[in-house]
Parts: sequence; C-alpha cells; structure tokens
Amino acid sequence: MNKFTSALRFHNYVVNSVNFEHNLDFDSETVSIDFKINRKIKFTSASEMQVTLELDVFPDYKEKNYPFNLKTTFTGYFEVDLDDADMDAKKYAETNAVAILFPYVRALVSTFTANSNVQPLILPPINVVKMMENE
Repeated sequence: MNKFTSALRFHNYVVNSVNFEHNLDFDSETVSIDFKINRKIKFTSASEMQVTLELDVFPDYKEKNYPFNLKTTFTGYFEVDLDDADMDAKKYAETNAVAILFPYVRALVSTFTANSNVQPLILPPINVVKMMENE
C-alpha cells in the first residue's frame, strides 16, 4: 500500500428501492429543490461497513405544490483498515463513505427524473461534514 492509498475502500452499492409519484395537480413553472437525506451506518465487522442513504426529494409534494416525490434508498459496502479504539478514524471513514456514495444517488435522481417525463433534477452537492454535525 502506498502513502496515497486510503484506509477506506468502496466495494459496491445497491439501490434498495425507488418510489416515484408524479403530482398531476402541479401548477407552477419553477420550484426550489427540497430534499431530505438520512444516513445509517452499520459496522458488520471490525473492517466492514454498510452505509445506507435514504433520500426524499420534494417531501409533502402535494401539499407544497411540487412536481413529484421521489424516495430512494441506497446501500454502499465499504472496507476500512481502522483500529477499533480509534473513534476519530471511524468518524472520518463514515464521513468519507457518505461523500463517496452521494454522487451515485445524485446520478440516479437525474437519470430517473429525465426518464419520467418531468424536468430532470440535478441535486446539489452536499457538505457531508455539516450534515453529520447537524444530526
């Protein structure tokens, strides 16, 4: 392993679910992007971690006159070389795992909305550190 190799390795991801509901009563030209994201991190062993991201785009879409609601759940599978006692290193790995996985979520939202005959939606990048601090 060279000095630039990360202790965190991304092996794979799966799309657990996608739910899309079109709001046929939507009657606006433009909307501001509204989404919520939650994360769940589970160490399945001392060196293996699963990160699940739950995304809800345009929650309360009918009440707030949004064009649709899209909910998706992704799970990423990671391996980490960390000492169990090093909590700072674990937090660092968790933060980076979320940052690695989120672009895949963004790509799914863009592709799915483009293929759903609605205005394609490109989610903005997120500041993972701030997101985790707010939890």
